[in-house]
Amino acid sequence: MIADWLLVPDVLRLAVWLHCVVVTPWMLMAAWLISRRPSAFVRECLAASVPVLIILQIDTGFALTVSEGAAHYQYVVMPTLLYTNVSLHRLVFRFAWSVTAIILVCHVVVVLSASYLSGPVATMILVQVGICAYITLVANFTMERDLRRAYLYSLRDRLRHAQADAAARRDTLTGLANRHHLDEELLKLWSAPKHGASFVSVVMLDVDNFKNLNDRYGHGAGDLCLKRIAATLIAELRGAGDHAIRYGGEEFLLLLPQLQLVDAVRIAERIRRAIEQAEIPNESSDQGGVVTASFGVAACNVTALSATELIAAADSALYVAKMRGRNQVWPPLAAAEERCASLLAEVGSGRQCSTALRQICAEVVNAR
Repeated sequence: MIADWLLVPDVLRLAVWLHCVVVTPWMLMAAWLISRRPSAFVRECLAASVPVLIILQIDTGFALTVSEGAAHYQYVVMPTLLYTNVSLHRLVFRFAWSVTAIILVCHVVVVLSASYLSGPVATMILVQVGICAYITLVANFTMERDLRRAYLYSLRDRLRHAQADAAARRDTLTGLANRHHLDEELLKLWSAPKHGASFVSVVMLDVDNFKNLNDRYGHGAGDLCLKRIAATLIAELRGAGDHAIRYGGEEFLLLLPQLQLVDAVRIAERIRRAIEQAEIPNESSDQGGVVTASFGVAACNVTALSATELIAAADSALYVAKMRGRNQVWPPLAAAEERCASLLAEVGSGRQCSTALRQICAEVVNAR
């Protein structure tokens, strides 16, 4: 309005009316509508309507004035182009290109129809506005391209970080989770709110006579054996809450939340049979010339034992299974269901974990 007052005072009243009654209210309305988070297309259309309305207001005054200072009125067109293409609320390029074309067409029509402008003056006005439009469009395109590239680079870096983080949690040979991942999952289970705390079962297994297999067939055959066993373990997982971990060397561990002891023993028995029925050759084994595995199972309520004590119980059960002849699950399913049921009954009183641990340790002593 300062430019209207200085350059085209004969249409000042009209300019003030358009500013205060049309342009400014619509700018406020558009800002409110954009704050309602419409779709991207509607948002950009609302934003694009503001500079279009501004240039129509400017060119209305430019077309109606007869003031000698109107030749300098193009100076208020250039800030409109800057607002459209390179301001903080700049339009995306396809909208910026369309609005810039509308601005140029409107202004060219008004300038060419103004009888009070000489040919050279009109030409310079159009050249200056055209140069401003071109430069701001190039700037808009460059800024949008750089923003897209920056987003893609940041996305690439996040993906690389996620891949590196996932690789740090995985065993490179078998693809199973590693000890680092196990520690994180145990921390989650034991740090969760204790209201309605539930069972956690652990199954530990060790490949029988694995050193003999490596010595007879080579490390390549040993690696292939571990991969096949890992695939068998993955097939027995119930869902995303279960985890199969390569615990170390030829030892594996299953972490089974929300599962009681009897059910964990059944899973271990299915895995034992699957490994035996796979008939992976191991002529140096005393278990029928095929690869077998021994299993130790333990379960507890998370409020009764620590994660370390639970894993120690499963490891002790595994030791009993190996001392009793390998290729078996301890406690055995066929003979232990009644015993497991009694142990589970003790869970309600909070005694199961310590009792089971003492019994397993006693079995270890007897086996030795």
